[in-house]
Amino acid sequence: MFKKENKLLASNKLSQNNCRLYHNNKEFQMMIENVISRSLRLMFAGGMALSMHAAYAQETTDGTMQRVEVTGSSIKRIASEASLPVQSFNQKDIKKTGVTTVTDFIQQIPAMQGFSVAADSVGGGGGGVTTASIHDIGAAYTLVLLNGRRLAPSNSGTTIDLNSIPLAAIERVEVLTDGASALYGADAIAGVVNFILKKGASPLEINAKYSRPEEKGGASNSVSISKGFGDIDEDGYSIFVSASHDEQKSLKAAQRSFAKSGIINFNDPKTGKALQFINGSSRSAPANASVNYNRTDANGNVVINPETNKPFVDSVNLANPYALANGGKCAPSNMDFYGDGNCYFDSPSTIEINPESKRDSLFSSGTVKLGKTGWQGFYDFAYTEARIKASIAPYPADFSISPNSPLFSKYLASQLSPSQLANAVSGVAKYRLSEMGNRVYDYGTKATHLVGGVEGSAFGWDINTAVTYSKNKQTQDYVSGFPLSDKFNAQIDAGNIDPFAYPVGSMPDAMRQALMGTGFSGTYNTQTVEMKGVDGRASRPVFSLPGGTAMLGVGADFRNTSYKMQQADVARQAQILFDNQQVDSEYARDNAGAYAELMLPISKKLEMTGSLRYDQIGAIDDKLTGKTVGKKENATTWKVSGKYSATKSLMFRAAAGTGFRAASMQEIAGPLEDWGVTGGNYQCPLTAANGMGGHPLAGYCSGVGRQQFEAFQGGNPDLKPETSKQWSIGTVFEPIKSLSMSFDLWNVEIRDQVTSVSESLIFNNPAKYANLFTTKHISSTGLDVLAIKLLPINIGKVENRGIDYDFTHKMKLLDGRLTTRLMGTYLLRSRYTTPGTDDQWETSLNRYGSNDKVSFRNIIRATSTFETTKFTHTLSASYRNGYTDKEQTVDDCAVIVAGSPGECYGIQLEVPSYTTFDFQTAYRPLKNVEITGGILNLFDRSPPFTLRNTGSHQVGYNPSYSSALGRQFYLSGSYKF
Repeated sequence: MFKKENKLLASNKLSQNNCRLYHNNKEFQMMIENVISRSLRLMFAGGMALSMHAAYAQETTDGTMQRVEVTGSSIKRIASEASLPVQSFNQKDIKKTGVTTVTDFIQQIPAMQGFSVAADSVGGGGGGVTTASIHDIGAAYTLVLLNGRRLAPSNSGTTIDLNSIPLAAIERVEVLTDGASALYGADAIAGVVNFILKKGASPLEINAKYSRPEEKGGASNSVSISKGFGDIDEDGYSIFVSASHDEQKSLKAAQRSFAKSGIINFNDPKTGKALQFINGSSRSAPANASVNYNRTDANGNVVINPETNKPFVDSVNLANPYALANGGKCAPSNMDFYGDGNCYFDSPSTIEINPESKRDSLFSSGTVKLGKTGWQGFYDFAYTEARIKASIAPYPADFSISPNSPLFSKYLASQLSPSQLANAVSGVAKYRLSEMGNRVYDYGTKATHLVGGVEGSAFGWDINTAVTYSKNKQTQDYVSGFPLSDKFNAQIDAGNIDPFAYPVGSMPDAMRQALMGTGFSGTYNTQTVEMKGVDGRASRPVFSLPGGTAMLGVGADFRNTSYKMQQADVARQAQILFDNQQVDSEYARDNAGAYAELMLPISKKLEMTGSLRYDQIGAIDDKLTGKTVGKKENATTWKVSGKYSATKSLMFRAAAGTGFRAASMQEIAGPLEDWGVTGGNYQCPLTAANGMGGHPLAGYCSGVGRQQFEAFQGGNPDLKPETSKQWSIGTVFEPIKSLSMSFDLWNVEIRDQVTSVSESLIFNNPAKYANLFTTKHISSTGLDVLAIKLLPINIGKVENRGIDYDFTHKMKLLDGRLTTRLMGTYLLRSRYTTPGTDDQWETSLNRYGSNDKVSFRNIIRATSTFETTKFTHTLSASYRNGYTDKEQTVDDCAVIVAGSPGECYGIQLEVPSYTTFDFQTAYRPLKNVEITGGILNLFDRSPPFTLRNTGSHQVGYNPSYSSALGRQFYLSGSYKF
């Protein structure tokens, strides 16, 4: 019989440490890659490419086994009996990585790919949110839980913002790498990340940490305090409370050599030719200019468009007025890359490549005996306030100049032909408002999570039921750098601002003050997501089999999720220059599910588990219109798993199942709204040369050069639910007591996946995506311009397959113990069908794909820890393979021959592998004191160079795959009273 029962999830004593590998010497790097490659070949050749992660049984103090609830199953069992791969990381594992936030820890696990990082908030649409993504399948398919229950998402779907989870309160983290779950939901297609928080009596503990890069910028610090009160057996109650604060300073592009400019000199590695990678904007300081004029025929008569009964309007780009007046030389921070007389502003040089962040968290959990019934009441409470402040390039402003304006006659008229001048409609200044400073966004999050419930036994059932209230409120504040349209245009009309005359930093003070006075500071919009739910689950033994007692688990859950986006007046009324009207939205949707799970010990060696789950997802209730959008969806999904213990040291396990996921409320019902501009510069594609001369919007390409284009995003009510099939097969092998080896071969297939067509795919295939082109009215110029729609669609099919592996070895060494662990994920397949097709496959595996992402074949963590009574020394290493970079074609003209403006060059680089090392020493001078010092990125390796120019605004490297901080030193201490 079992002496004690609890709800703790199984913990692996041999847990992962974070690793970072590096060495500047190329010969050394090649050696490392060869060793890794050969090791993997040997590994797979032995037929062991199967399962990962041995789950070790927990023991009570008298040596008896505990029954626990294993992540991914509703049935209590001994942890080692689990037939699903669960990776577990305890407090010690987290501390050894040297990280300060949950985000940093989760995103270092080898099985994690395809997540959002804080750096995505630098112009990349991240909105301050950081996420988890298992096996590169996506954050929307990775279910994140707090003590086994859902939290309010960061959007209208299911994606959780990791910023809302306090690191200081975490007892351990468990990652279920097998997809879909009867217990948690069929939408956990990629897997589950379960954060188990501390509870119970514990001494008062204070922790503090300070970290600083060797170079300037990016310093961070944190402090936390926690205390546990009461003993559930002796006092009848137990309460734990924790509070923490952490913050990180910003890192400017100018503070790192590899990111300090958008104009990067490099050489073609094959030919040695000197080249320039160009990331300049046509919105420059001083401004570029163009003129719109009525088209005339050979007789000088205005040509009327018969469809609109208005004149055809053509456009002509002019030479930059400042450069024209200064011998063709652009002002500082600007260059004429294409020989077209325009000056292009080096906007990446002005940004902050790592945003500033602050976070305050409060957490409490408690348990109380309910008399002598044997039942207990429990609660979890978590509250977090987090802020991320992102700073990007100064505001890009296109505004109209009347032909009667002094600016028009002074700077533009001389470049026009008599016919163009006589028929001029307006001039357009393409201006960078550098004197206003950078655009600064402040993303604020307030997350509240409260769970209350009871657990106990009745009629032979172990029962747990609870109600949940969870809320996530996010505000987007404009701090500085945003001009109000009315005020700005008034200053232009009054002649108080001259956009053509002054390089950055030379504008007269009175003019600068006039420009600064047009600025807006305040809240732009507020998003609120609330989730209210109730759930119950129970398990019990049902009958005996040769291998033991069969167990049955059943449960049901219901939740209502509401999403509200409230625009401030400044957004709703399009008061910001160059902005469009933003609209409010408010939706609600119900989700209900029920499941049953049966575990059958067929024999002493063979166990099988089967489960069924039924989910019903309601149609979307649009609160503002009173209409119902989309339709009710439902599905029954299944899962079968089993394990076979061939010997005491060899175990095989396998699982197969199906999943189901409906699109988010915003993906289905979201209004078409402004999304800013494209990340890259493109030639207008609706031309006769592209076979698009007959497109209804082809006229908007007349006179338009290479530039960033306007973009919208919105919903699609015709989206279908996504479905999935997944399977895994694995083994755990312990040939000797000190060595554990485990493998998992896994496969996930998704059909009708929802995603948006990327901007690069739209512009590279204008005929295929002709329906995604539209126009946008620019209130500041009074003109309609070409724009694209980034709308979600069901793209067809996605297939991912790979291997997770884990080797752990322990041995006594001198007066201590040495533990070495190698852990990694090896992708075998990562492909998707081209949007709009069901048979044309693409891949981002080891290459920068059309989805603007890379799926890495090989990610490895290796850690060695030597521990004595007083000291713990940890050396960690991290490896990520190289990949084929984004192709820059001659037509793209993002690369030119150095010294030859306009001589475009086609090239595709091979981005090298990225390897870093970390080292840490922990010293315990007293039983209740620990002091830790460490170095991250020990050899100070810079991120590898890449020609990526889409997504977030950093260039020269990819912030999603490597840190810009460089070598960091940190010191931390903890004291227990």
